[in-house]
Amino acid sequence: MGDVMRKIALMIFLWGIFPMLAVAANVGVGGMATGLMDPVSVVADFLHSACILIGGAFLFASIVKYREHRRSPTMVPLSTVVFLVVAGLFLVAIPIIFYLSNNGMFSK
Repeated sequence: MGDVMRKIALMIFLWGIFPMLAVAANVGVGGMATGLMDPVSVVADFLHSACILIGGAFLFASIVKYREHRRSPTMVPLSTVVFLVVAGLFLVAIPIIFYLSNNGMFSK
């Protein structure tokens, strides 16, 4: 059974590597690098959006947790509220700093 699995894994590997080698031979390393930039930009846009959404959710949760802390300080410690505020501000600031460094006041 193990020998059959090795053969199947080898066939899948070879079917995946030969087309990449053929593309690399025709396009070159620069063309391959240019072709990889589109998926990287999609992932970067997704991460920026995720940072803003999750950071906003953390900031909203910090408001809710602070109200709960005001009602019952023993149930929700203030450290939870502080952590949510700091994490939310950090997550929201990541895309803003990246945007400002590339397009705004930090660019040369």
